[in-house]
Amino acid sequence: MRKLIIILVMLLIAATAYNQSSRRTTNNRTATTTDTQTATRSNNESVSRTRNNTSANRSSNEVRNSNQTRSNRTSTATSRNNNSDRSEFVTNNNSNGGQNTNSNTQRNITTTRTARTTNNRAQSSYTARTTNSSNHTSVRANHTVYQSPRTYTQRHAVSHYYRRAPEPREYRAVHYAYRAPVHVDVIWTPVIHNHYIRIYPFVTHWNISYGYHIRTISAYDTDYYRGDFMNVYGRVTEVFYSHSTDEYFLYFGPYYPYHDFTVVIPGYIARHFSRRPERYFTRQHIVVTGLITEFNGKPEIVVRESFQLRLY
Repeated sequence: MRKLIIILVMLLIAATAYNQSSRRTTNNRTATTTDTQTATRSNNESVSRTRNNTSANRSSNEVRNSNQTRSNRTSTATSRNNNSDRSEFVTNNNSNGGQNTNSNTQRNITTTRTARTTNNRAQSSYTARTTNSSNHTSVRANHTVYQSPRTYTQRHAVSHYYRRAPEPREYRAVHYAYRAPVHVDVIWTPVIHNHYIRIYPFVTHWNISYGYHIRTISAYDTDYYRGDFMNVYGRVTEVFYSHSTDEYFLYFGPYYPYHDFTVVIPGYIARHFSRRPERYFTRQHIVVTGLITEFNGKPEIVVRESFQLRLY
């Protein structure tokens, strides 16, 4: 009996050991299978990713290549068109005998020519002088530029300041021309001759014949007619009064000291027009008749009689 019991116990022990070993092998097998499955899954995912990347790269490369081919086609087409235009232009020039060079150069030449003509016209309008006629002599009084007979010879304070210098006289004369008077007709007669001999005693000889119509010019042009007897018209920009000498100074053009022309009026004559000459003459259009003299490089006319000055 003991032997049987021992044999049964040994058989049970062997059975339990076999069961445990079989379980271990099954567990190992399942673990290996799961590992292999996960590995295969990761490999499949990496393969799919690489496939997607390669397809995307292929598509981007195809797009780039298509764009490059299109740009190359367009560049070749434009170059062909340019070459064809050049060849046509050359053939046209050869057919015309080489007279025309290029449309752009022709346009530039025409614009420069028009600019030159306009500038020449503007300059000629300012440099033109009166010519001698058969009946009347020159307007000049002894062909001499006289200094102004004004009493006040000092400089005064500047009331208006410019950040930069104003436009040149020639530019303003074209773009900001003064309104010309309608009826200005001064004829040189013996009576007027005697009046101006008294007004300008420093002029020894008047080379103006009787019956001559005194010429009317703008205040812009007075710089070219110093020493001439003229009618000058324009608009007063600023008025200065000297208390020491009782004189009014009417400035034309920009503000002092950039003015173009000056009219000097004694106080007793200015007050014939208004009790407040400074307000009265400011921004007014006037015509003054007299001898154009010079003071500090600026042309001016000194008025001695009321009939020399008129508003229009």
